[in-house]
Amino acid sequence: MTKEGAILHAKHALMPNNLGYCGPDENGRILEHLHSSTSSDTLLSTLKEFEAAYPFIRMIADSTGKSPFDFEVTEAYWIGNGLLDRVEPSKFFEFSHRGPASRLTLDQSRTIFRQLGTAAKPHHTFYVLGMYARTQNSPGTESKLLELMDSCRISWGKVVSVKEATLTVERRPLVLREERLGLAQPVRKEVLYDKAIPPFQSVKKGDWVSLHWNFASEVLKDYQLRNIRAYTALDIKATNGFVQSAEWKKHA
Repeated sequence: MTKEGAILHAKHALMPNNLGYCGPDENGRILEHLHSSTSSDTLLSTLKEFEAAYPFIRMIADSTGKSPFDFEVTEAYWIGNGLLDRVEPSKFFEFSHRGPASRLTLDQSRTIFRQLGTAAKPHHTFYVLGMYARTQNSPGTESKLLELMDSCRISWGKVVSVKEATLTVERRPLVLREERLGLAQPVRKEVLYDKAIPPFQSVKKGDWVSLHWNFASEVLKDYQLRNIRAYTALDIKATNGFVQSAEWKKHA
């Protein structure tokens, strides 16, 4: 299922690449593959150059005996599934401070894994929420950081209406109250989508979609919706846990 895994990965990597945040300047090539729903050695080579995402999926693959672009592997990283529970905390700990995508010091990694153990998952949203933990906030910067995290995490929304290039969705935005992250009540938001990317040519009211940087990346299956909700809740709980801990504040 390398083709399906590569396409799912490309769907979620497309918009940050388009915005110039991650990966090589190959947005047109990625889009061509998504429009035709095909994979190739060229696409795989391009996706391997995403300096944040690819090391994570390679680590998940190595930890679970799979190939990096197996569908389950890329789905685990972006959306969440049971493969995340099979990654040994010791492997994730090693990766978190030595891997090519590491943003943590050794002391910070030790603090997180001492505090959280198996609650720390190599999930995209957990990685994104770590920005909050690693950032020394000053007055006036919290709202900007929150907006950044809310756009960068993979969220989900229920389609309310469909237009030519946009969808109106109901989604729960990320909020910060008394230094604790959470999800607010659903609000309506207009997001971009590309109806030339399957299966968006048939997207309809009532569908649930994954969202990345205000772009609808995938039409979610029921089990994927359950998983993204569950792992996001775990990511938020874990992040709040170590941010509130005295041990973390000592190292922050």
